[in-house]
Amino acid sequence: MEPVIRNEQDSSNPILGPGDGVSSYVMLYVKHGPGESSPDHVHDWEHQAFITEGAGILVCGGKEYPIKTGDAVLVPGGIRHQFINTGDVPLHRVTVNPVESVAK
Repeated sequence: MEPVIRNEQDSSNPILGPGDGVSSYVMLYVKHGPGESSPDHVHDWEHQAFITEGAGILVCGGKEYPIKTGDAVLVPGGIRHQFINTGDVPLHRVTVNPVESVAK
């Protein structure tokens, strides 16, 4: 099998997924403009996020945690959470989820 290389500018989420031969995890690239956020949501699986740019807060289990460029985040499964950009520049993150997160 050959490696798969995708650029976020030419791809939709997940950037890497089952259509690329991914068997265990999918990769997403998410951008939140100033004042924007992910939906307030919960799902069974844990996932990881790496903040590549910006700052904000992670609301997880009703508590607020500051996040910034360079932070690696583990969000436990089954916990309500939301990423919120509280800064004046975009908040970018790479998120890794189990493949079942995109199973249809």
